[in-house]
Amino acid sequence: MTQSVGVPVGRWSGRVVYEGKVDEYTVTFDENGDVSLATADSTGSGSWSATGGDTFSFSVKEVFIMDESGAAPAKVLPGAAYVQIDIDAQRAGSTFTGAGVAQVCGADGSLIHSITAQTSAERLSVN
Repeated sequence: MTQSVGVPVGRWSGRVVYEGKVDEYTVTFDENGDVSLATADSTGSGSWSATGGDTFSFSVKEVFIMDESGAAPAKVLPGAAYVQIDIDAQRAGSTFTGAGVAQVCGADGSLIHSITAQTSAERLSVN
């Protein structure tokens, strides 16, 4: 596949900043428009699409990994089960930056908290 400038296909290492906190992650964008996300205490999946020459959007449902007792990671708001993340990003070679919203939700889908998020990432590999 010949890739245009904005197409993020491959594996990336990044960080997202929200409310003064930093969370490290890896994310993989595949050629079919699917996204997979992993952090130290969560996993996620979603989709991405190119929106212009060097821009793209992605949406990921990040689900927290509970410990043996069923407790969420310490960084998680009480009652939170997952975060729906929607980002608009701009790629520049082997990096991208973006901004969007993260909606922290309970297991029943109820909105607990909505926050703005900024992200940046560096390419680890293509496919």
